[in-house]
Amino acid sequence: MTILNKKNIDIMKQPLFLGEGLGLQRYDKFKYPTFFELFQKQISFFWRPEEFDLKKDRNDFKDNSIMSENERFIFTSNIKYQTMMDSVICRGVPTLQSFVSNSELEASMNAWQFFEQIHSYSYTYIIKNVYSDPSSVLDSCLTDKEILARADVAVKEYDSLAAIVNNKSTKNIKKQIYLTLISVNILEAVRFYVSFVCAFAFAENKKMIGNADIIKMIKRDEALHLYNTQEIIKILHNVKSEGFLDVAQECEEQACKMFELAASEEKKWASYLFKDGSIIGLNENVLSQYIDWLCHSRRKAIGLPYETGFKNPIAGWTDPWMNSDSVQPAPQETEITSYKIGASKNDIDDAKIDFGDLGL
Repeated sequence: MTILNKKNIDIMKQPLFLGEGLGLQRYDKFKYPTFFELFQKQISFFWRPEEFDLKKDRNDFKDNSIMSENERFIFTSNIKYQTMMDSVICRGVPTLQSFVSNSELEASMNAWQFFEQIHSYSYTYIIKNVYSDPSSVLDSCLTDKEILARADVAVKEYDSLAAIVNNKSTKNIKKQIYLTLISVNILEAVRFYVSFVCAFAFAENKKMIGNADIIKMIKRDEALHLYNTQEIIKILHNVKSEGFLDVAQECEEQACKMFELAASEEKKWASYLFKDGSIIGLNENVLSQYIDWLCHSRRKAIGLPYETGFKNPIAGWTDPWMNSDSVQPAPQETEITSYKIGASKNDIDDAKIDFGDLGL
């Protein structure tokens, strides 16, 4: 695939992936306008971690009368894992993007990667402001066996896709693109949220509030990234011309098992986090219930088989953290059954673009 396709191709007939190659970065007409709207929404959200003062967090973290040893362990473990996973996804987006042949999706993914970089930097900013020896904390990310074990599966599909890129192989390429998208969706939709609620639980107890304010900004961005992956997957599930219908059907059972494995891993992580004590409002049992509800809700959102009967056990106190004035609720609650092809809009109506915490 060339860096610049000089052919006079019909961009309205290009698929999301594996088309003829991207030409000019032109944004006068769109096959899938939602992705350009996501790009515009994301860049309107620009922020920097330096906007947040973490002096109180540093004092909270050091004060034994405020933070217990097990709470410091929970906080540190989560911040280390989030640092690792944002490093993964920041580098993984370009790997997936190397197969993209739709201009508006390219734009959306460029913004996506940029904000994942802000997230990675934000975690370092938090660590540098809270810990007396930040380098030792960052170094330990790559020696912590529990974090590495949790990360292995999240990285697996990306690495398999990268191997295809490096070896220039075309065997099973569509299947690997699809499975990578499922893996990314799980990371954005489940794994990140497990860490987010821990940060918000501290803030509910008036601890580490600056950190929670930064995580709330990250959560807002991740809601857009999650919506992005949901839209891609639903298009591949529903639009015949994309050429992924057979792949999606073939991989349905495997995709469900990937969610089940993620649920199992996140429950093990919850057990590890709370092995020496819980946070008021959040413990291993509650977090495990949340994980079950989250996984099946996310499966429903992308059209995979799911089970009913699960409830969000922490909806009450997490709602203010999961929602903000600038983040609207639940785009996936409206099932998308068709996609408008060839639409172009001169004005973007934010009221029609729902990018909240996805209501899940």
